[in-house]
Amino acid sequence: MNHNFSWGASREASKSKGVSYVSSLASFESEIPSSDLGDPIGFRQSDFYRGKLAESGADGSKKSATFRLEPGKDNDLFFQGSVRRRYLVTRNERYLKIGPNVFSMWIHLPEESQLIARDGDATAEGKPLPNSLGIWTYHWRSGDMGVGGKSNKSLATDSNMHGYADFSFTEKAAGRWVKVTLSPSAFRISRNYYHFFAAQAVTDDLELFPSLRQLQFHVHPKIEKPELLQIDEIKLERREPTARFAREFHSAVVKKDAGDVVVPVTIRNPTDRERRYRVYISSFLGAVRETLHKALVESDDLSIMRQLQQEVKGDGGLGAVELLFENGPPVIASARDIIIPAGGSWKGKLVHHVKPEMLGVKVMAVKEGRLFSAKRDTLTTSVIVWDPYDPANGEMDFVKVNPHNSDDENRSLPPGFPKPKRPAEGWRSEDIPLNQVGGYFVSVLTLE
Repeated sequence: MNHNFSWGASREASKSKGVSYVSSLASFESEIPSSDLGDPIGFRQSDFYRGKLAESGADGSKKSATFRLEPGKDNDLFFQGSVRRRYLVTRNERYLKIGPNVFSMWIHLPEESQLIARDGDATAEGKPLPNSLGIWTYHWRSGDMGVGGKSNKSLATDSNMHGYADFSFTEKAAGRWVKVTLSPSAFRISRNYYHFFAAQAVTDDLELFPSLRQLQFHVHPKIEKPELLQIDEIKLERREPTARFAREFHSAVVKKDAGDVVVPVTIRNPTDRERRYRVYISSFLGAVRETLHKALVESDDLSIMRQLQQEVKGDGGLGAVELLFENGPPVIASARDIIIPAGGSWKGKLVHHVKPEMLGVKVMAVKEGRLFSAKRDTLTTSVIVWDPYDPANGEMDFVKVNPHNSDDENRSLPPGFPKPKRPAEGWRSEDIPLNQVGGYFVSVLTLE
């Protein structure tokens, strides 16, 4: 088994503009790594045995791996450490503060692949989605001994930090190698956070990819005939972001009747040309992440987290938090791009509209005779800033991005949230590029 680890300049870093560092998780040049068969990180043993090396690869490599997808079987692939508490990028328990900000891999789909969304496939809200591929992530907060437990292999796979990126391939991907590149913006869903476009907020104050300890390649929803999924060059990269918040995380305790809670923010343009940015803001009101995670650790049952979030009536959406020009209107409502010159900065205000009814009462849930409690007392907000005019946005034109339910207008709302109004075209959830590393800001307000 291959035990080599590299985090630094690489062949790809030298030839790809804006890529500074690369960590190769699996190159398949000599083997398929397995976390159960001697490698510090790799695929599960069951995945290893249904995989096979192929004598051709992507991006100049000599080999790749194929995995057989079959009807009636669990076709998901898991890539993980040999123990729970191990970061993929460092191969140990050391958290890399300034690390990768992009996941990438190459995929080759057959011409008639069931993962390709054909014209006419249903994608509307409430209707079956076409077959799609999910890249799901599991994250560990250093020091959280609940993950893995005493054996370092128990059910708690993450610190209640589990992100989901799901997408469909278009016919442009048929029969050729394509590179899937996912920034934090691609991870639209966070476990037990409903109607909330999570992105970097999957992991709060932790960086998304440095805190990664497991990957799941999820095939959804049904494979009707056998086919081969061919993949190559699975990597974590660090790329130059198109925007950066001077301060990326904010937490505070506020009174339930605080009204408008203002947090000044500064957005910087770290690039060498003028940028015009757009913004997407989504908030979630519910039980605090740590309460749900503690219930999981004590019960060893994933369903207790979902049950508690439902009991406190946790839910999310738009409008509870707005970004304002420093002396002007809300950015999103006015649909005015934020224009920042090369190397320049912009100052604004993030306004949290805190309402007394947002704070809930203590609720109880019973799981196998054990009593668990939670309270709706945490407002978590995810801010995404991106450049819609960046040429790199078109690099994944072989992927179909569907609307996210955070900007769905036809649903019930969390207490204190305003009636939702879908943003203008170009400012919506489906307009956020999956591959662009934008600017991210996360706030967590505890209500009392």
